[in-house]
Amino acid sequence: MNRHQAALFSFLSRAASGEAEMPPHVLEEFGELAKQALKKQFSKREEGFRLRMSNVGRPLCQLQMEAANTEAEAPDYDFKMRMIIGDVLEAVVIALLKGAGVEIKNKHKKVSLKVNDSEIHGEYDIELDDGIYDIKTASPYAFETKFNADDAFEKIHNTDSFGYVTQGYGYGLASDTPFKGWIAVNKSTGQIAVAEAPSNDEYKEKAKNEIQDVHKALSDERPFKRCFTDTEEFYYKKPTGNRTLGIECSYCAFKSKCWSGLEFRRQLPSKGRNPRFVWYTHITDEWRDAINKEEVTG
Repeated sequence: MNRHQAALFSFLSRAASGEAEMPPHVLEEFGELAKQALKKQFSKREEGFRLRMSNVGRPLCQLQMEAANTEAEAPDYDFKMRMIIGDVLEAVVIALLKGAGVEIKNKHKKVSLKVNDSEIHGEYDIELDDGIYDIKTASPYAFETKFNADDAFEKIHNTDSFGYVTQGYGYGLASDTPFKGWIAVNKSTGQIAVAEAPSNDEYKEKAKNEIQDVHKALSDERPFKRCFTDTEEFYYKKPTGNRTLGIECSYCAFKSKCWSGLEFRRQLPSKGRNPRFVWYTHITDEWRDAINKEEVTG
């Protein structure tokens, strides 16, 4: 267990038994951080696209859509609520670290990285005594399968459509400080995990090359190309003939622009009362006939 994680566990366990108090100055700082979190979420967004540390690791096709000012899907209110919860929980984690006696050398420090002929700016979450950490709130699924997994870094690295790895090492490159990983909170259960990132030159160099390539691709207006393919649908290990959107594209605000004819439907083979819903890129004629018959019969 990471020592920062151990400190948090110990402090929270003592607090649960009524044996720990939050120092008054930490409470004051938390109030200010929470206020800034809400202010950030209710401020007018900057117009126009800029490549930043917070987006530099995202798929190139998504960044190309943003750079071209492509109309995006309007987010639902619950998306905004998740963003608010994420920022406020970040303030909570910082307060808990301080209450637990963990030294925070810097927080929300602005940095910039020289890339090709320009600079990319950003602001990392916190720097502890051993390096930079990014604070993340995660769904129960993402928490268990990524941040709390035994091989957490590999799981995050191998399914990183949000660009967490490139973003983190980018902060390290920009500040000449080791990137140490993520402090993640399960939004549903309150569990905390520290997913450590390896401090070696391999990932730093890879992040540097990826950032340079993305910057050059956008500067050169490289022709648009999808970053991901759709996938064949299976139900109980049997192919249905239909094709569905991959998880990498499911949360993208440009998926309907990228995939014409996209349909959001209950999983067609499922007969359950509460079937999950799926983004379909292709539905076979056979399944289309079944849909039409179902709609006619009600």
